[in-house]
Amino acid sequence: MVFFKALASLGVGAATIDTKLEGTQFFPGDTVNGEVFIRGGQAEQQVDEIYLYLVVDISKNDKKTAHVLKSYHLSTSFLIEANGSHSVPFKIKLPLETPMSSGAFPVYLKTGLDIKMAIDPSDTDRIEVLPTPYVQKVLQQFEDAGFVLYQIHNEFDDQCDPPFFQMLKYKPTGSYHGFVDEMIIYINHNGNEVNMDVEMNRSARFLRSNFHWSIDDPEGTLHVNDEHIYQDPVDKIQDMLNRKTLS
Repeated sequence: MVFFKALASLGVGAATIDTKLEGTQFFPGDTVNGEVFIRGGQAEQQVDEIYLYLVVDISKNDKKTAHVLKSYHLSTSFLIEANGSHSVPFKIKLPLETPMSSGAFPVYLKTGLDIKMAIDPSDTDRIEVLPTPYVQKVLQQFEDAGFVLYQIHNEFDDQCDPPFFQMLKYKPTGSYHGFVDEMIIYINHNGNEVNMDVEMNRSARFLRSNFHWSIDDPEGTLHVNDEHIYQDPVDKIQDMLNRKTLS
């Protein structure tokens, strides 16, 4: 009926969408399997496409904003009948640049229907993204040295690709208590390259060093302050922490 089509264009009695994922915990580079379920409303509607966005919350100019890290095209045009149903299975790969998720800065998948002359229905699903196993090993060295993670923050930076970096703030305990006031780790991924800056602050003074390596060959590609060092990054950072230096 024309009346129901008019209401559907305003989002009343329109098609709805629900995305189901196989699992909720992933690593960067993982494959995510899922299925999109569409339920028709009170009138048939032409769906031009189904889109899926991988979204990361970041801070820009002291305001939190959503950044689309990657978009996926899931379906071409189809007609959803009134009260009908339609489903579309999908398989997508998370980029290696996907940051670790946190409560303050979540990572989520947003699915939507593109329907002309109507309010597009959408569905949002949070996912838990963990650091890659190797980066976890690197970060574990800092925890083993007595540093306690207390904040994760994603900050916009147009000099980075993607245009943000992740900042991990730690408080010192153990032998580092009183030696430094705070430690901050800045992490940025660019493809299979990992870039990590470690900054130790004490009484408004700081010591900072840069580490970067390739995911495929950490030991053979490690650079510390632009110097090529043939050493496993985990071992190098462990030595650094034992000597209380950043070089």
